[in-house]
Amino acid sequence: MTADFADYEEIKARHTGSNGHDPDWRAIELLSFADMTPQLDGRPLVKRWLNREQLCLIRGEASCGKTFLALDIGLHVAAGTDWFGHRVEPGAVVYVAAEAGRGIINRVAAFKLAHPDCGVDIPFAAVTSTVDLCHADAGDVERLITAVRTAADLSPLALLVIDTVSRVLAGGNENAPDDMGALVRSLDRLRDELRCHVLAIHHSGKDQGRGARGHSLLHCAVDTEIEVVRDVATGIATATVAKQRDGATEGQIAFRLRQVDLGADQDGEPVTSCVIETADVVDKQAQGKMKLSPAQGRALKLLADAIAAAGEEPPWSNHIPPRTRCVTEEIWRAYCYQGAISSGDQHAKQTAFKRAAEALIAAGRIDKWDPWVWLL
Repeated sequence: MTADFADYEEIKARHTGSNGHDPDWRAIELLSFADMTPQLDGRPLVKRWLNREQLCLIRGEASCGKTFLALDIGLHVAAGTDWFGHRVEPGAVVYVAAEAGRGIINRVAAFKLAHPDCGVDIPFAAVTSTVDLCHADAGDVERLITAVRTAADLSPLALLVIDTVSRVLAGGNENAPDDMGALVRSLDRLRDELRCHVLAIHHSGKDQGRGARGHSLLHCAVDTEIEVVRDVATGIATATVAKQRDGATEGQIAFRLRQVDLGADQDGEPVTSCVIETADVVDKQAQGKMKLSPAQGRALKLLADAIAAAGEEPPWSNHIPPRTRCVTEEIWRAYCYQGAISSGDQHAKQTAFKRAAEALIAAGRIDKWDPWVWLL
């Protein structure tokens, strides 16, 4: 009997809850068939995208805008304002900026300038120090929980963002089931003890169609997975719900990054960051009907670059869609000349630009109302 009891205690110790610490021996819950009735109240955090107290993964290639997208979601939740037309359940948000560190400050400052209606203060805070969510003996899971629980104005917590998976693995092997399993246990524990939604950001693998980089255990563990893909030519990114455990995988939004001027540094040079703004979904099927020539493709990319760097909303006009960032044709032409739209002389560049502009307008890829040009 003593040996059996010792074995029981050993098994109990090995099967504690989330990563590293769970003093309670939790009973197994059983629900009878008769008690299983429709649950109609729902628990949306962002309607049709994220549910409260679940796990989500946003994945995409480098520079696709996934970090800005996650930050935009978090700031809208903290502000309690609709996100891309979807109702938001307001609550406090903590953003673990393990990759950007204090670089997140300018990104939030840009959001404040672009959204003055959000007020002077919202329940949002950022962790700018490194965090280890892979190795239980590091104690960072406990420290993060304590920091959030003891912080003023962060209760109740609605959303915890982890940016990025590779950084919080802290040297762990993302391809190894043990290390990825340890990370998932930490995410589970953060969700359970803080009673919040946990959203993690991760990179896609070499083959975008095969999902997130590393062991598939992470993909299997999350309730929602959002894929972000950016069209280099147009600068437009599309976020699509690729997995939804308890709903239809039908959510999709399109966005672009808009540059925001924050001021000047000590040398008088401009300091900028970016914010998310809505864009029209790129119709790939329609685009495929016309194959762009190298000069046309180059001109389209250079227009996207010009708008990202120097775009502005022109004076109101019936001929230009509202809240559309444009550049003048003169600026676009200068980008094309400097960006080698043609390897010939000045006349060859002029001809290449004129032909590319006319072809892109005819193909419905751009539009123009003199002197303004914009992407469609």
